[in-house]
Amino acid sequence: MRYVLAIAAFTLLAACTPPTPSTSTETEATSPGSTADASTDPLAIAAAPAISEDIGVPVSLAPSVSRTDGDWGWLIAQPWTPEGAALDWSQTRHASRAENGVMDSSGTVYVLLKRENGAWRVVEHTIAPTDVAWLDWPQRHGAPESLFVTE
Repeated sequence: MRYVLAIAAFTLLAACTPPTPSTSTETEATSPGSTADASTDPLAIAAAPAISEDIGVPVSLAPSVSRTDGDWGWLIAQPWTPEGAALDWSQTRHASRAENGVMDSSGTVYVLLKRENGAWRVVEHTIAPTDVAWLDWPQRHGAPESLFVTE
């Protein structure tokens, strides 16, 4: 009898446990210079042209966080040369910022994207901020705050 009750309790508990949202994904951090995830991550692929344009040189993005919630995407990534080498910031549009110490020394990029007509579009991005530049992005753009949770 105890065995039957234990199975019934376990089954009831399993049935009442909410499923993990299938629309949310997150990648593990990539090693420096690795472009493997950049070549397959849809958010990194979509963000690379805008980030390349802002930086002023072609880049690939190695995601440490790539998360979606419905039609919204959040990407935290390290920009690298297409060959997988570290960027020489002195050869970019951000040379002055790098020289004057007004950018995060890691060069990390933060990108908010939205899927429209089946394609990801960059809504806003920031490169190597020294503060939490994306703090008001959920309110300003109507994106889910859950995207921006850092752990």
